[in-house]
Amino acid sequence: MALATRTAFRAAVGICALWGLAQLTGCEGTFGASPPHAAPANPVAEAAEGRVELSWDAVTDASRYAIFWTNVAGSASFGNVITGIEGTSYSHTGLENDREYRYKIAAETSGGRGPESVTVRATPGTVPGAVEWTVVTGHNPGHTIHFAAAPDATHYRVYFAALETQLGGRLPVAQFEEADASPHVRKDIAITAAPYYRVIPMNDSRPGTGGPVAVSPARVINSHALTVAGAAFGRVDDDDCLDLPTALGGVETEVCNGSFTARTLADVGLADLAAPPRAVADARLADLDGDGFDELFSNTSLSATEPGSQALLHLNQGNGNFQTSAAVSALGIRGAGGTLLAADFDNDGDVDLFAPHDHMRGDGARNWLLMNDGSAVFTDTAVAAGVATSPAGAEFTPRGGQAVDFDEDGFVDMMFGSRLLLNNGDGTFVDGSAAANFPVPEDQGMKLADIDLDGDLDLVHRTLHDTRLYRNDGGVFDAGALIGVEPEQVFGLGLNACDINGDGFEDVVVARNDPATAQGTPKILLNVDGELLPSATQAGTAADPDSLVAPNSLLACGDENADGMIDPLSRWGNTYRLLRGSSLTRRIQLRVVGSGGERNQQGRIVRVVPESAPTRIMTRVVDSGSGLRSQNMYDLLFGAPWTGDYDVTVRFADGDVTATLKAGDRKVIFADGRVEDIE
Repeated sequence: MALATRTAFRAAVGICALWGLAQLTGCEGTFGASPPHAAPANPVAEAAEGRVELSWDAVTDASRYAIFWTNVAGSASFGNVITGIEGTSYSHTGLENDREYRYKIAAETSGGRGPESVTVRATPGTVPGAVEWTVVTGHNPGHTIHFAAAPDATHYRVYFAALETQLGGRLPVAQFEEADASPHVRKDIAITAAPYYRVIPMNDSRPGTGGPVAVSPARVINSHALTVAGAAFGRVDDDDCLDLPTALGGVETEVCNGSFTARTLADVGLADLAAPPRAVADARLADLDGDGFDELFSNTSLSATEPGSQALLHLNQGNGNFQTSAAVSALGIRGAGGTLLAADFDNDGDVDLFAPHDHMRGDGARNWLLMNDGSAVFTDTAVAAGVATSPAGAEFTPRGGQAVDFDEDGFVDMMFGSRLLLNNGDGTFVDGSAAANFPVPEDQGMKLADIDLDGDLDLVHRTLHDTRLYRNDGGVFDAGALIGVEPEQVFGLGLNACDINGDGFEDVVVARNDPATAQGTPKILLNVDGELLPSATQAGTAADPDSLVAPNSLLACGDENADGMIDPLSRWGNTYRLLRGSSLTRRIQLRVVGSGGERNQQGRIVRVVPESAPTRIMTRVVDSGSGLRSQNMYDLLFGAPWTGDYDVTVRFADGDVTATLKAGDRKVIFADGRVEDIE
């Protein structure tokens, strides 16, 4: 070094030393600096097979870091050093498994090293696989956390936090409890508690890659005093909030916040919808004239000989207001109606209607198959189609029902009154019940849903007191098994299936009331890897004194507050109640439409398969009306807890349309193969 340069260097060092300006610009680098004053904070050592992954917080103005380590048991000396590390992480490889390694980290400048961090330890070795699924069932009090066993796990950490975002990372910075295996019980958790859960598999001190976040089963029940007219979600006006037959979703600012705005029926053309003595049994919202707004068709719970038994069609005027169809009224559709089905049964591009009725009353009621000409003008073809009447016997009384392309031939079939009727594609139907071993007990609701994610649709069936699951094997149902059994006898008219906790598995909700009081709360049966287990729900607050003695019944599923999670809606005497819970960010929303964007694909089957778990085939049906006198939202929501991409297949009338999506996608899938974002 030249004399002048050495003199300048010494002068600079002297000034920095005099003033203690270790971080003064110019004091570090060329001219040197004092060592860092702080040790790296929050050092972490995570072991894997033959290696340890190290990380730490950055130290201000540090240019590099050094790692001191030892694998000598009981030694106070860290005799090995790794230098020249410029980042805040390092992978220490080539290590011996099942031997503990200890580490300290120090920051450096050109002026030297700072103090060492606290010691961290890790033992390389076998790393467990991931926990595939996690489900939390509720008790009163208590939470039970069910989870899949992970390969090579010796134990598990059950993490919990107030927010989903607090459970990210390989080892979340959150509270946890140790568990040897599933299930893990937290017995003193209140029914109203709403933590999120995530289970991390461990092998010794080594964490696995982690499992999905699961929501608490806590659900708040919000009451809505509305004119009762079925339990159906639809699109009456031009916002994206889900509407009911007698209320608009959201508020006047078009914010979908889980609330409803009651409508003055006389002001919107619905004065005759629920005017006494008329009592609505079921209501169906569907776009029958192709203008993008739903019409409203409704039947009654009255015998054909009673006043007010008339089925009505209310035509949407394009602004959310309605006008009664004189032509449909003139058909004279009367009687106690079952679940209405809205679907394009003849594949001509418009939505038709099937209106089944209770034939056991001896009042002359029959079933109606109303074929649409595209402008909401209908012709009854029930006799020619072979669906005008049902077999004798109470078990064949049409109550629950669903329209679905069961045999996937491109034509929408239907089930009702203990029968599975297959669409021949020529305007007629054939009874396929025997070939499918379709069960015949009298129903108070039934729904096809892929409970075990094997790619076919199982049948959930409700009688007055019991719920059964009939599993599907290649288009044939088994003998069925009771689910959600309770020690005391309860009753309830209503059933539905939907994924209410966002884990990709469809759950079951059934009406439940105590016979002694006629009061209760809907029973939730959460799907735990294909098995349906009861989960407690807090009781709601009565909206008015009359509802204290009114049972809960009809159930519909929809995302009323647009958070990507299903909120079950129940008719509760003379009110409605919405069961709202916590939300998750990993989901996929699909809207299946015709080539022109028409919402006319009711009954079509949609499959979503995670590429990382190809045996998990989430199979859903665009809802046409299902369960018992209820209608779910048109769009389909899929929980997406698995990593990677998802393969989607929609079975349209003319064949399959496929797409590859990611968690968080909201897409419209058209019959002509286009895939676009939901706006």
